[in-house]
Amino acid sequence: MSSVIGLTPEESSGLARARELGVPFAVTPYYASLIDSDPSNTLDASLRAQVLPPAEYVEAVAAARADRSSKLDFMLERDTSPVDLVTRRYPAIAILKPFNACPQICVYCQRNWEIDSAMAPGAAAKPSKLDDACRWIKAHPAIREVLVTGGEPLALSDDALEGVLTRLSANPRIDLIRIGSRAPVTMPMRITGRLASMLGSFREPGARDVCVVTHIQHPREITPELVEAVDRLKRAGLTVYNQMVFTFFNSRRHEATALRMLIRRCGIDPYYTFVPKGKEETAAYRVPIARILQEQKEEARLLPGTRRTDSPVYNVPGLGKSYLRAVQHRDLISILPDGSRMYEFHPWEKNISRQKSYVATDVPILDYLTRLAEIGEDISDYSSIWYYF
Repeated sequence: MSSVIGLTPEESSGLARARELGVPFAVTPYYASLIDSDPSNTLDASLRAQVLPPAEYVEAVAAARADRSSKLDFMLERDTSPVDLVTRRYPAIAILKPFNACPQICVYCQRNWEIDSAMAPGAAAKPSKLDDACRWIKAHPAIREVLVTGGEPLALSDDALEGVLTRLSANPRIDLIRIGSRAPVTMPMRITGRLASMLGSFREPGARDVCVVTHIQHPREITPELVEAVDRLKRAGLTVYNQMVFTFFNSRRHEATALRMLIRRCGIDPYYTFVPKGKEETAAYRVPIARILQEQKEEARLLPGTRRTDSPVYNVPGLGKSYLRAVQHRDLISILPDGSRMYEFHPWEKNISRQKSYVATDVPILDYLTRLAEIGEDISDYSSIWYYF
């Protein structure tokens, strides 16, 4: 890896430790080509942070390996999986995971506890398992939408993926199929005309739609190859959305707004801005909720309407998304001695069924500002952050 992009001593140490402890690491050759060969150029910090695991992350994942499901499954997916391959947190939506590996592994992925290695043998679900999962979905008529994700579903062959979509489309109640994929970003050459046409063939206007939800994190990921891949999908009748994770490495003033402006010109609609999961092993990636609220109010708000259609959300373990614009979904409990805020998040179904709230401690704002100063930011530009709760 060092011969391709150049590594800092800290990055080399993290990779060496990952190999030693068997913690998965992978980056596609295409994505590696987007990273500067000179590691002192910090403009690619967001790209590096996605794929180069820091030593503290490696140590934490390795220590939790003996009990992955409880230590690393932050979103409690096992608790919300009624049958193999399916996750369900909302009445009308189910997640289907037909391929349990990726060609590139994101350090902050919420499913790092499931993935053993990049493109692991046996990652594709057996047809019998898929049949069982689709039967379960069909047996629950409240489900109207299925998110096909993973792992990387587009790592399947065209024929295998077509088989999955054929099973789902046989259910007349499913009126939306979402494909969750980073392939446009990590290997855009996978989005061939044949693949786009096949995906588009499952659209039935007025009856069922198909869309692709991808994950572009930083303007440096926008390349001619990605633009062409998205164009193929759009010409096949598919809508393309983007989910951005708002990490420390892309949280500087106006970086997110620059991305929104650029992806909209490529035909991609901003969909979600995610607070990084509160996973212990990815503490270095987290930012205060106050910074996300500040970004939405002071930066995103200045954009034309169709450029700021994404919703900022906090993912609550076992429950799903808490919309940060909806202040009634959380209460500020206290501010701790280190300056961090403690919040109580209320479940979206609190008036429908019994469900416990979730208490979380946020990142101390001063710690965040100190880190910004260390990378050369003028923290006076962020002074209003203290007024956001």
